Amino acid sequence: DDVSLTCSLTSSDKVLQLLMASDALDNLFSRKKLLIIPYLLGARYDRLMLPGDSIDIKVMAKLINSCGFDKVILFDVHSDASSLLINHAVNISNKKLVEKYNKERAVLICPDAGAAKKMQKYLEWNTHFTDIVYCSKNRNLATGKLTLEVLEPEQCAGRNCVIVDDICDGGGTFLAIAEQIKPADLTLIVSHGIFSKGYAALEQKFDSILVSSSYGKKYGSNLIQTFDVEGLLKP
Repeated sequence: DDVSLTCSLTSSDKVLQLLMASDALDNLFSRKKLLIIPYLLGARYDRLMLPGDSIDIKVMAKLINSCGFDKVILFDVHSDASSLLINHAVNISNKKLVEKYNKERAVLICPDAGAAKKMQKYLEWNTHFTDIVYCSKNRNLATGKLTLEVLEPEQCAGRNCVIVDDICDGGGTFLAIAEQIKPADLTLIVSHGIFSKGYAALEQKFDSILVSSSYGKKYGSNLIQTFDVEGLLKP
């Protein structure tokens, strides 16, 4: 029979489990194999960051391609590099997650150049967004030090504001934005929630966080509202 396999690749253990499950399916002579990857390990490392580094997404793509899946579904993957490197890949956008936001006349805050490509789509998907404020962001790849400036912070004063991005790891980018604005309400929407530095700092600055269940963990904060990623992936 045709088989669908879902695996969030959040660690090297999960990658090994995927390779073994794929081989097991081949031994059962399944006709077609569909792979759903809610979270893709290594997707952020889509170029050479520093001399001596690996380009992690190339490594991941080679492993996934070795399994011979007939179709691979990705969820709001970090860049087009993943879709190009993984055979038969289709990227499902964060449209349904963005549509969950329901506060009126909100300012949409663009955290960096990568997110800027999606801003016009967000305006189309959710009519509650009425304005966009952009940020200038630079990160020292050797030290990790972040430099960020909100370009028009006065536009956010006393208004509903929302930041949309694909991943929240430690949350440094979003906290840097929050320090520079004075909104009436501040919401963060991220497709993939890692929250590697916990929730305490975010709880001081944000009123709510909307996130999918793609990372496969339970979040220990009342601030966070989690949406089932399988529902977000449906047409």
